[in-house]
Amino acid sequence: MKKFLTKCLIFVLILGIIFIPFAVLLDPYNIFHWNNIRNNGVEPNKSYVKMKNVLTNPDKYDSFLFGSSRVGFFDVSKMDDGNYYDMSYSEGTPAEHMDNLKVLKSRGIIPKNVTIGIDDISYFVDPSFHDEQLYRRNFPWNGSLMDKLDFYLSYFDLITLSDSLSVIMDHKNTDPEYGERLLETGTENLNIKPDFHYDRTEPTWSDYYSPREEAFDEIREIVDFCKENNIKLRIFTNPINGYTYQKDIANGYLVFLRKLAEVTPYWNFSGFNSVTLDMTNYYETSHFSPKVSGMIIDTMYHDETDPQLLSEGFGVYVTPDNVDDLMDILYAQAVNFDLPTDTYPDTLNKKEDR
Repeated sequence: MKKFLTKCLIFVLILGIIFIPFAVLLDPYNIFHWNNIRNNGVEPNKSYVKMKNVLTNPDKYDSFLFGSSRVGFFDVSKMDDGNYYDMSYSEGTPAEHMDNLKVLKSRGIIPKNVTIGIDDISYFVDPSFHDEQLYRRNFPWNGSLMDKLDFYLSYFDLITLSDSLSVIMDHKNTDPEYGERLLETGTENLNIKPDFHYDRTEPTWSDYYSPREEAFDEIREIVDFCKENNIKLRIFTNPINGYTYQKDIANGYLVFLRKLAEVTPYWNFSGFNSVTLDMTNYYETSHFSPKVSGMIIDTMYHDETDPQLLSEGFGVYVTPDNVDDLMDILYAQAVNFDLPTDTYPDTLNKKEDR
C-alpha cells in the first residue's frame, strides 16, 4: 500500500511538472501573458488584462471609458478632455466598474474623467454569474492570498485547456496589432467594416438575463464615488441594436431608463431610431460601429447632435425634469415600429396606427 501511494504521488508530481508549464504556455485567456497578448481566437479576460495594464502604468492615463464590450469601438483620442483608456470588457456591469474604480483609488490612481456606457446588460446581468466564466471573471485585487490563488488556479482546468487548444490551432491571426492596441488604447480594431447579416437577427440575450433592482444602487454608488473624488462623470445609454432592443423592452428595459433618471442624469441613445434601425451601423445584434461611437462622442463632448436624431430621443440629455418627455417618445416608438421578419429586408416597416 505504501509503495502504491508513493507511486501515485510521483505520478501526480510528474503530471504537475508537465501540466503546469503547458497551461501557462498555452494561456488561452492571456492571464499569464497580459503584457504580451496573443490574438489566439479565445477572448482574453480583458478586465484582468486592462486593470493589470493600468496598475502597472499608473501615470499613463488620466481618464477612463467603462462599459461592456459594446463600447469597445470608441476612438478614445476624440474624447479630448483627457488621456482616455478604454476599459470595456465582455458584459461589463456597473458593480464591476465600481470595484475597479475602488482598486484604482487604493493604488493612488484617481481619474480626472470617467465615462460609462450602460444598457440592458447593466440592468439584466448579475455580476456574480461572471465568477464561473473565465473570460469575464473579476480578479480579487484587494482580496486575500487564497482568493487570488483561487482565481489563478481556475485557469488550470484540463477540459477548458483542451477545448481552447482546438480553437487556437484553427485560428488565423488577421489582426497583428491586436495585443499592442489592447494595451495602448484598450479598443477593438476600429478599421473593421460593419457587415451585418440579416440571417443572424436573433437578439443578443442570455438565459440568465433578468431585471435587477440592485442595478440602481450600483450605479448610484458610482455617482457618489465620483462626486466624493471630484471625478467628472458622464453616463450614457448604448444605442442597442433594434433586434435586441425589441427583446429588451419586452422585458422591462424602459422601466430601467425611467428610473435611471432618478439616480443620475444621462445621455440617451436607446430606442427605435434612425441609428439603431440602420443595420449598416452594426456588426451583429450587439456591437455598434465606430461611426456610431463618433456620434456619441460628438454629442457628449462637442454638443453636436442632428436635430432629427434628437427628436427621436437619440442624444437627449435626460434628467428628472424631462424623463417623461423621453418616455413618451420611446413608448410611441415601441408601439409603432416593427422589425422586418423576412430574411433580407430592404427597409424597416412602420405599423398602421392602432
